[in-house]
This record gives sequence, C-alpha cells and structure tokens, in this order.
Amino acid sequence: MLLLVVALGSQVAAPCLHAGRAAGETNAGWGSYRRGLITEAATHFAVADSLCPGDHGTQVGLGFVRLRQGEARAAAERFLGAVKSNAEDAEAWYGLGLARSRQGQRASAADAWRRTLRLAPGYEDAELQLLALGIDSGLALPAVVRPVDPDVAARTAGDGFEIRTEGGWRPFYVKGINLGVALPGHFPSDFPTDDSTYARWLELIAGARANAVRVYTMLPPAFYRSLNLPGHGVVVVALWLLHGVWTELPPGDDYDAVAWKAEFRAEMRRVVDLLHGHALIAARPGHAFGRYDSDVSDHLLGFIIGREWEPVSIRAYNARRRDRTAFAGRFLALDRGTPADAWMAEQCDYLLTYEWDTYHAQRPIAYTNWPTLDPLSHPTEPTREEEQRLRRRHGFPPNPRLKEYDNDRESLE
Repeated sequence: MLLLVVALGSQVAAPCLHAGRAAGETNAGWGSYRRGLITEAATHFAVADSLCPGDHGTQVGLGFVRLRQGEARAAAERFLGAVKSNAEDAEAWYGLGLARSRQGQRASAADAWRRTLRLAPGYEDAELQLLALGIDSGLALPAVVRPVDPDVAARTAGDGFEIRTEGGWRPFYVKGINLGVALPGHFPSDFPTDDSTYARWLELIAGARANAVRVYTMLPPAFYRSLNLPGHGVVVVALWLLHGVWTELPPGDDYDAVAWKAEFRAEMRRVVDLLHGHALIAARPGHAFGRYDSDVSDHLLGFIIGREWEPVSIRAYNARRRDRTAFAGRFLALDRGTPADAWMAEQCDYLLTYEWDTYHAQRPIAYTNWPTLDPLSHPTEPTREEEQRLRRRHGFPPNPRLKEYDNDRESLE
C-alpha cells in the first residue's frame, strides 16, 4: 500500500518555479497566433514549455501552432498531452480532432469532436467539422415550437399571388430572378460559402427592382443569413424566395422506387426545416451542408419541387402505371390526369403536410416543368422520325446514337 501511495504521489506535477514567466510567454504566444504570426507564436510557446514542461495551456498552444505549420502528428502529440492533463478542456479535444482528421483518422477525429460537444454543447466549429464528415447523428437541435395560429405569409388567388401585409392581403406580381450560384472555374455544386458574395448578389437583384429570387436546391447557410439581412445593404427592398427541392431521375424511370422516393422526401423535409432555421445537415457529395439557423419562412413565397423532367422518363412511368389517373390527398386532389400528374400531386401534398404538421405553416407549391413537357404543340420541334427522314433525304447515314426523342408526345400539367 505504501509503495502504491508513493507511486501515485510521484505522478502529481511539482509546482513550476517559473509559472509567472511561463504564463506571460503563453499569453504572448496566443497573441501572436491570433495575429497570424505563427513563427513568433511558436517561439513564445517553446519558451513557456521550457520553463514549465507539460503546462496544459502551453501544450494546447503548441498543438494549434503545429497544425498551422502542417505538422499533424506533432500536433496530435501535444493535444494528447493536453487532454491527459485536463480532460475537461473542449478546446484541446477540438484540436485533437483536427490533428486526427489531417492524419486521415476519421473515426478518431469524430470521437474527439463528439467529446468537444459534450463538454461545450455550443461549440459550433466542432459541430461543423462533424457535419463536414457527413455525420449528423447525435447532434441535437432544440424542439420545434409549433405556433398555435397558422402561419400563411403567401397564397394564390385566381391566377396570381397574394401576400399578407399589416393591412391585409394584397396582390403580388412576381418579378423574379433565377439564381444559379456557380462561380467561374467551379462546378455547379461548388457553392460559395461566404455571406458577402450572397449579400452582394441579393443587393444587385433588389437594385434591379426584382422582388423575388428562385433557387433550385438548398444552398449553404451563408445564403439564408444574407437573405435575412434587413434591406440587403443600401437597397431597402424585401426579396421573396421561391425554393426548389432538387432530385435526380429515378433508377429505371420508376418514380415509386422505394429508396429513391424516400430520399426525395427526406430532401423535402430538409428544405422545409432549413427554411424555418431548424436544420443540421451533414455533407453529401454535390450538396450544401451546415447549421441552418436563419428563419426565412416569413418571406418564402412558395416551393417548386423536382427538376426538368426528361420526356422519355415521364413516358416510361406513364406506361408503367397506366391505372393511376387520380389522387386525393390531405391538401391537394387530382380528379383526372396522367400517372405522372398524380405522382407530382402526391409529392406536393407530402411537402405541404410536413410543413403544416411541423411548423403550422403553408404556402403555394408547384413542380418544375419546361417547354418539352408543356401541354402546347410545338410545330418547330421535329419528331424522331422527322429527324431521321431529313437525314435520309440529304444522304446522311442513320445516327444510331441519336439521343433525341419526341418532345411533343408527352405533357405534364
């Protein structure tokens, strides 16, 4: 027993004789670090470490310096020392997560960031790192407080829109701009993530006297923060939002494929949640992610779900489900139409139901369409047979790889 007591006692760090000077060097190190003077910060932390080896704050500082110097392994060693000396320091666990991530140790990094959030639930950087890894399980949001009174900011009336004002409902003529956010040299899904870019775009849109903006898919949180800014800079114009819910075409043109349909509906829920400022969305290839806490639902004019559906895909689904020509849902009904019409009505009704049940809110909804599926006849659009007939007439060989199809044969109303 005596030997055990002596052994335990030997593990207790002796008081540092130079604690005051070491603390001064550590503080100077953090000052240099915050100014971006990494070499200078490293010198201060190294002096502090020589004066009081193993000091907790110094180890954390050295860890972040090593990260900035690209030395992930050395950083991890410093952070490990820090969490051993004080396992309750969220900053040290966060730094350890960064070091592990840069070493390619994804699971260890996630464990460290989860530990960070258990110690400091409001640590947004740790939350964002987990979301960037595609992890949203275990991340908590406050419960939704469903309003007692319905929240209806916009509605349709006849062939137009109306918006609710302090003086009651008034007609609203949409003067909108489609917002594609791809920058030159970037892929379409490589969205800008800074508030200033979106704020500038919205200011220009408002300056052009538009009153609405349409986006096709969910954008980074910075867009919604910028949309929520009063007046959009110097132009005092409130912009209304028409928001899309993007999807790819279903496998085999089967719009009732269980997994594909479930994911499309999950995307609907994500869009509704983020527009009400109540979403933590993990990273997925080609999608925006992050913490969405800007509620822009008071200026949400409506939803537009889906994409420009390919006529050949719609034709295949209509042939697959010939028996489905009507739909009766909670908010929407279709007396007679094509199978694709009934399917679209069902999905719109699903989104409306989710927003109503969760947020006691509702607004107009539509699905994306385009000239290739409109109900009009387009004489200038050649059919597949006309295209091949022209090739034969002018002596061109048949084109077996022809991707054209009869755009006027199908419609989506």
